[in-house]
Amino acid sequence: MSVTMSTVWDRTTDCLSERRAAMLPIVLLGLFVPLALIGTLMPLMGSSGHGGDLLLGIIVLLLSLLTSWAGLALTALALDPAISRAAAVQAANRRFLPVLGIGLVTLAVVVVLAMPIGIVLGLSGMNMAALSAGTLQPGDVNGGALAFVSLYSVVLAVLLFWAYARCVVLVTPIVLEERRGLGVYRRSFELTRHIAWKVIGVVMLYGVVSWVASAAAKSVFGTVFALVLGGEGTVTLASILTQVVVAGVSTLFSLLAVVFLAKLYLAAREAIVARS
Repeated sequence: MSVTMSTVWDRTTDCLSERRAAMLPIVLLGLFVPLALIGTLMPLMGSSGHGGDLLLGIIVLLLSLLTSWAGLALTALALDPAISRAAAVQAANRRFLPVLGIGLVTLAVVVVLAMPIGIVLGLSGMNMAALSAGTLQPGDVNGGALAFVSLYSVVLAVLLFWAYARCVVLVTPIVLEERRGLGVYRRSFELTRHIAWKVIGVVMLYGVVSWVASAAAKSVFGTVFALVLGGEGTVTLASILTQVVVAGVSTLFSLLAVVFLAKLYLAAREAIVARS
């Protein structure tokens, strides 16, 4: 049995059609509203003083956690066609901490892998303050260190992308359906073994299309709202309305990704069972 992305996509659209009533409140309150608020608050970072920035950072973090929780609840709805919204919310509540823990482990691994970049730049004598500010002068650049960092960054980016597509992409549905601890990474690797290139292609396509759609929405609607409503300042009515539109686009793509990955997990699991 082979997993085809067209079949997974058909199951995704069917799920969205059949479960839209159960999903809608979670999508609106758990994805759309937090994303709109995050987009509105982020421009204020750096201009509110230390205390203000700290408060904004905490609010953004809490909103981000809310979107993660909503993704869990939506995944539960997509995995089981018979589950109610209340049961999906309970499942999200039960498995939120394990998913958060796996996310922190993943982040820690990425940080450790990226540390050689900072170490090499620091040991090379490069002016890190000027580098952070983007004011490096030609004499401040260490050619050897810069060459290593450039090459290492490219290799690391490719490695992280491959690792995400193989070991991380199915982590959320796995944590909801199976209790494996850190074994979720190996389980994701097993599930994507025979569809690795398909998964990589889908992840690349999703990343490009979602980025282009969000950028286009921000550019077009931002320009229109600015011309019609005007206003000066970091946060204006035009910027708020623009972020609402962008949040709507991001919400749509986030919902598609959550449901698609849930259906991909089910299809990959079915394929493994059929081959055994």
